[in-house]
Parts: sequence; structure tokens; C-alpha cells
Amino acid sequence: MAATDKLRASLATACGLLGVAGVKAQATEVQSGVLGYHEPGRVSAVELLSDVKHEFAGGQVGTIRLVYDALTGSSASGAVPALQKTQTFTSPSGNGSYSTEPGLTPLDNTFHDTRVAVSGGFSLPWGRLTMASLGLYGSFEHDYTSLGANASLAREFNHKNTTVTLRAARFEDTINPEGGVPMAMAAMPAPVPGGGDDDKRADDDEGSDATKSVTDLGLGLTQVLGRRTVLNLNYTNSRVAGYQTDPYKIVSVVDGVTGAPAPVSGDPTRDLYLYESRPDNRVKNAIAAELIRSLGRDVVTLSYRYFDDDWGITSHTGELHYRLNFAKGRYFQPNVRWYHQTEADFYRRWLVEGEAPAYASADYRLGDMTAMTYGLKYGTTLKGGQELSLRVEYYAQSGDQPAGAFGDLAELDLFPTVDAWIVNVGYTFGK
Repeated sequence: MAATDKLRASLATACGLLGVAGVKAQATEVQSGVLGYHEPGRVSAVELLSDVKHEFAGGQVGTIRLVYDALTGSSASGAVPALQKTQTFTSPSGNGSYSTEPGLTPLDNTFHDTRVAVSGGFSLPWGRLTMASLGLYGSFEHDYTSLGANASLAREFNHKNTTVTLRAARFEDTINPEGGVPMAMAAMPAPVPGGGDDDKRADDDEGSDATKSVTDLGLGLTQVLGRRTVLNLNYTNSRVAGYQTDPYKIVSVVDGVTGAPAPVSGDPTRDLYLYESRPDNRVKNAIAAELIRSLGRDVVTLSYRYFDDDWGITSHTGELHYRLNFAKGRYFQPNVRWYHQTEADFYRRWLVEGEAPAYASADYRLGDMTAMTYGLKYGTTLKGGQELSLRVEYYAQSGDQPAGAFGDLAELDLFPTVDAWIVNVGYTFGK
């Protein structure tokens, strides 16, 4: 589902490089991994991944990646806590409801999803110094489908000390959420036996869904700076058009004096929650730099990434890895990552009764926040050249209390700290 995009991205990053750097290339190499992700009291995930790479005699390279992951648990709905009352929310399907006790962050405990993804690529030498690559991608969930294609062209210069890469990708996504696509800023309805969809864009029987297109263009530069140092630079421009709202997120409407939940007009027994709304267009830019330095026995990697978009979000990511090769075929690799982002222009932790903005979202992923990740990886080479690795990471995310909190809101934790444990086991073999 769209709500899991960011989590899935982090899972892909964590599972993406399971092998041990510096291993001699072989005709066929298989990398496999199992990842576990756990946010105490919230989301848990398990991901299985397998990468197959085959190098042909003519220099061509074929790759296949298979991914299966399952997520379950409780996901923040976007609503603010209530100080003095239990809140009740309609489940995404409209068939039921879930409740949150006073003072607690509203969590949708009906959250559950699985995904199967497959991708393949083929790289072909084009002359002595050029490599062309093509790839296809497909990801399938019960409420979200993504299909894509990509191409790249890499050219070596300067006695193969400089490599320039051009990249392009296109993705077409279809979103078909449980209960249909909500109308932007429509009120969450009361649970209806058998489900109800009066607040949806179209009747479910008519195939209510939405679409999104993503176009990515990239430029990369790899420069050998000496016998022990390599610099990687990358720029990516991404243009997204279509439905980008999370159909499962809501925004609380509160009384302008007390800060308590405002009632639905004509039904004082129900609190008013609106489905969020985001712009249909987004332009993103990212610049990344990575410096890899051999210290003789050990290797240090330092990276930085700058990101901004026309939604008002700016982020900075800094990361440090130090690979300590303490014995033949064995290493420890500690890492630390710092991340900070500013909030989107339309991020609103709550709305005051009577407000009617075109766009509003209380999704904490669009808020001002800072996150730290600390990790340690152990890798070893087994007999026959197989590689086994274990990585454990701790992730902690925090944000400030929103400015302007009043009444009951001022006494509540409106941006609670989120932490998570990530465990990744990888196994690589080839022949």
C-alpha cells in the first residue's frame, strides 16, 4: 500500500547489499537475505530477498531479484490523541472500527500487508569503454501495483579512472485501497455493516482506484582519486504526477478553544476526522556524494545526501561506515547514520473546526524530524568462498512538539519518539 512506501524503501536499502565487498567476480553469484524489522508496539516486518547475477562470456551481465515481504501491526493513523475521551475510528474497509484510549496516539491495528516484487536487468558492453543496461520491475500488493522500466548508459574515460553514467526510469502505479479511494478532505464515515462507500471517489463495484506516474532521470560520476580512494557523485531528478495521497491517513478536527475533538455536524456523538489530501504533482531533486578510502587493512566510507522538493521538504543524510578486517575473511563494520528533514508546506498536525485547506496531512513522515541509526555488521568467508553476514541496527526518530498547540493539545505528546530494531542475515555463494 502507499502507506508503506517509506518503510519498504528502508527495507530495500537494508537488504540491497548482502555480499562482502572485494570478492572476486564469478560466472554466477547468488545473494540471499532475511530481514526483520520491529517497532515496539507498532509495525513489524519480515523480508526475504534473493539476487542472482550471471556474467556471460561476452561480458554481458544478467540480473534477477525476487522479494517477498510481510508487514503487520499498528500504524499511526494521523489523528491526534484525545485527553479526556476514548476515540473510535472506522477501519479502512468500512466494515468495522478500532478505538484508542485517552492520551494515547491513535494507531490503526488493522494494518497488514504483503508484497511480491520481481525485477530483472541485462547489461551489454557497447564497445570497449561503454556499457548499456536495461531493466524491468514489478511490485504487487493487494491494494497497490507498480510496474517500471529503466535504462542506463555508462562510459569510461581517463584510462578508466573516470566513469560517467546516465540513468532513466519510468514507473506506472495503480492504487486500489480497501473500501475505495477516499474523497480528499471528506469526513470519515461511521462504520456501516457490510461496508459503506458514500465518501469514496467511485463505487467499489465500478473499480474505484487511482494512478500515479514517476519519471526519474539521473547522472552519476565515479572518479578514482588515487590508489586507495574512490569518489561517487550522483544527481537524480524525479517527477511524480497523479494520486500521492495516503488513502488510509486522516487529520483530526479540533475545537478552536479547548483543543478537544470537534463533533460531526448533526451528530454530536461522533468526532470529526477528515481524509488527508496531498498535491497531485511533485518534483524531487537529490544530490549524493560517497567517498571510499582504503586504509590498508581497513576501509572507511563516508556519504552525504541532500534532498529537496516542491512540497517544501528539505532533508540531509550523513552516514559513516568503517570496515575493520580483523582476520582473514572476517570483518566487523560499525555504521552511524544521521537524518534530518523539514516539514511539508501542507503538514498540519490538526485542523481547527471551520478550516478548509485544499491540502492537509498529519502523516509524521511529512513532518519536521530527526533520526539516528546505529548499526554493527559481522561478515565471514566460509570454505568454498561462500559469505555469511549478520547486521543489527537500532533506529530512533524524534520530532518537536508542534508550535501553536493549545488547550488539551498542549498537554499531549503530538510527535512521540519512534524506535525500531533491524536484523539482517545475508548469505552469498557463486560458482
